[in-house]
Amino acid sequence: MTLRKKARTKFVKYLGKQFRDDKTLLQVYSRDMAELPSTTKILIKNIPDGIILPRNIEEVQQAYKVANETKVPLIPRSAGTSGFGGSVPYKKGVILDGKGIESEIIVEPFDQSVLVSPSMVFSELQRYLKMQGVSLCVFPSSYYSATLGGFIGHGGYGVGSAQYGGALDQILAIEVVLPNGELVNYTEREDIELIVGSNGTLGLITKVQLKIKFDIPLKHRGCTFDSPKELVEGLKVLSGINPYSIWILNPKHVSEMNDTFGFTLPNRYVVLISKEVSYEEEESEFHASFNQAIRDGGGQILDKRYTDKIWDIRYKTFTMIKEYQDFLVSELILPIETSGKYLQKLASQFNGQLHFEGEVINDSHFSLLLFLYFDEKLTPLKKTIINLKLYKTVMKGKKSGGFPYSTGLWFAGYYSKIFGKEQYKRYREFKKKVDPKNISNPGKVVSPKLRIFPLITFKFALKIASWLIR
Repeated sequence: MTLRKKARTKFVKYLGKQFRDDKTLLQVYSRDMAELPSTTKILIKNIPDGIILPRNIEEVQQAYKVANETKVPLIPRSAGTSGFGGSVPYKKGVILDGKGIESEIIVEPFDQSVLVSPSMVFSELQRYLKMQGVSLCVFPSSYYSATLGGFIGHGGYGVGSAQYGGALDQILAIEVVLPNGELVNYTEREDIELIVGSNGTLGLITKVQLKIKFDIPLKHRGCTFDSPKELVEGLKVLSGINPYSIWILNPKHVSEMNDTFGFTLPNRYVVLISKEVSYEEEESEFHASFNQAIRDGGGQILDKRYTDKIWDIRYKTFTMIKEYQDFLVSELILPIETSGKYLQKLASQFNGQLHFEGEVINDSHFSLLLFLYFDEKLTPLKKTIINLKLYKTVMKGKKSGGFPYSTGLWFAGYYSKIFGKEQYKRYREFKKKVDPKNISNPGKVVSPKLRIFPLITFKFALKIASWLIR
């Protein structure tokens, strides 16, 4: 326990048994989906000083009150399924885990909305909604583990974004405890968009009202492309037929799926396109437009026997990680129009061992999730070097007009690239107003200064270190 005695006493006084600091628990909360290389811990103090498991809004407000009084950072967290370090401490502090805050699920089918706790896992909420004949519009690929709060905090996109947009477009209202302890409920888009993608730097989300839709059946078609250039041309025409989802897999990832799930998919770029279909004539129109798009895009139509089977494992590809001793992951967003050369270079990166899967998020961009799997546990030095190479690979996407998927620890300092300069200005002004002491998840939007070299930002240090790596 390294928290100052006076500060710890205050947390225990106001939060009782909801404050915990046993070593085992602190280690669990020191990482998210991706473990930090131990060599980075010279700069990053990722082991928290304590964990708070609030049961209600009042306890969240108490936590922020004590944090402001003691100047101890609070790091809001939910499931921790991201690999961006958004819920990992930068300079210690106390984790504020919102998973214990429960609320009643209130479905309004006529208004097409659901009011729910952000601690709800997507798969659980979707199961509940489907029993009532309705459905979420969008959900992430980490469907079985990701929570609403984490998805919103990262400004996420996912399955269904091609038709219904990203996290921001799903929210009708959002309730947040701000860092100053104030409980607010936002219904205007310009207010909500500051919370979305803020990585908990503007407080902890306590309730969210989401759009829902009628549970319309999905029909799937598949196709393959021989090269990144052909893939990009195919995505251009496929995104024009108003799809619900377009899922992209590179040959390396396809090969891994074949081994894991017993498929015999061709070793090419595979695309699965899904569309909401309510009646037979609409299904016929979908098949006709898909066939024409493939003719125009130069791809090969995949045997129909594969398509439903592929969709059935759509949210299970993360289980492939379990087959390996170690892994690294990152993500970015790319424009469809100009990403062909970047995708071509990816094919030769890391000795051809780079896996990726992507999701078209609108008619002009797609997200790309990058994986590296290893049969043995990486040494700290090797993991650091490969991490920096992966970071460098993501940053090279900027030449094609791309940008990081989210900020978090690794991409703090790129908020304006993701959301625009005007929104970044509004974010900075609001952050200064509600969190003048910068106690809510510092270092996850604005890049922090290095602890041992205070004139250098973490963003600058990462950039220099990555470019020194060959």
